[in-house]
Amino acid sequence: MDNFYASLARRAGLFGLTLLPLTSLLAQNTDTLLIVRKRNPSEARFSVFKSGGLLAGGTYDGGNTSNAIPAEGSGTRLMWYPEKAAFRAGYINGTQWDNANIGIYSTAGGYNARASGDYGTAFGKDVTAANLSSTALGEFCTASGAASVALGYYAHTNTRQGTFVFADRSVVDDGNFATDEAFRAETNHSATWRVTNGFRIYTSSNRSSGIIFQSGTPITGTNSTPSWYQSSAVISTSTGAYLSTSGVWTNVSDRHRKHRFETVAGEDVLARLRQLPITRWSYKVDKHHVRHLGPMAQDFHRAFGLGPDSISIGTVDADGVALAAAQALDARTQQQAARLSALQAENQELRARLDALERRALAATVAATPQSPAPAGLPLAAAVLLAGGGIGAALLRRR
Repeated sequence: MDNFYASLARRAGLFGLTLLPLTSLLAQNTDTLLIVRKRNPSEARFSVFKSGGLLAGGTYDGGNTSNAIPAEGSGTRLMWYPEKAAFRAGYINGTQWDNANIGIYSTAGGYNARASGDYGTAFGKDVTAANLSSTALGEFCTASGAASVALGYYAHTNTRQGTFVFADRSVVDDGNFATDEAFRAETNHSATWRVTNGFRIYTSSNRSSGIIFQSGTPITGTNSTPSWYQSSAVISTSTGAYLSTSGVWTNVSDRHRKHRFETVAGEDVLARLRQLPITRWSYKVDKHHVRHLGPMAQDFHRAFGLGPDSISIGTVDADGVALAAAQALDARTQQQAARLSALQAENQELRARLDALERRALAATVAATPQSPAPAGLPLAAAVLLAGGGIGAALLRRR
């Protein structure tokens, strides 16, 4: 009998030891309703808590265990695949969640969302994350480049790695996924955007500062653009400067944005401009055949003291110098024109006086010439010729 009680005591002690891990776990999760385990009590596989929380565990092996996937084929389900540490939720109409189309450590949810790339993420409708660490979110989006992101509607990273593609919903879907209205990345390591109503960056919460890239066409749909938006611009800025659809950069020059006005002496501008070196040159990044003409920023700043520094030239400053110089030259031209007009009038007056003197001298010369009577019987024509000769001689003497 003593041996029976001793054996029973030993068995009870061993059973108590096996319950220690369970007791410890329950002490940490006191609201547990259900725990599903393997034979080892410390390896919980699934737990349900009173709060409605769920905890699913498992053992990762890279998907090498055959027939380990919980389910394959079409259907609606919530699936945790521990052998690949992959999670799926939603509906599929084909093989999107079969073992061959599930990347390790991947996540997918929605309608026909497939994350076949390792570490991939796919959420939405008919989206695919097909490469390493790729992400596809939206509708009909495909991230086929490594570490690429496809967002929006028919965005496609086009196997280009390190790319980001965002596509708006401005295209018309013909209902045939095979015809592919995709907006695709063009090169590796790039960001590509399709935003037909503009790409907007605001640097203040009330949108009073920022920049807007837009096609210059009227905005469709709800419009709440800021007051500084230029409808005819490709680039609008809150500073007032913009790039027009015709390719003209326009600087802000509103009088109400300026102060500390000073008059400019045009001749002083010309004197400074005369000392400014103007050369032909190329930027170091230019190709060999590209040449430019103009001053150096250091010389320009030394001559005129314009702009915030000595390594750049603002277009408004260069334009201002050119306009001031043009005005000074125009003033010179006006002065020279006025002087020329006065000289022409004086010359005209002198010519009139000279002509009057010449006429009086001619008359005096003719009067002083003796008039011999014509010989008897001399024809009238001969007498006229003699008189004309006398007048001609007088004119020759005068000149």
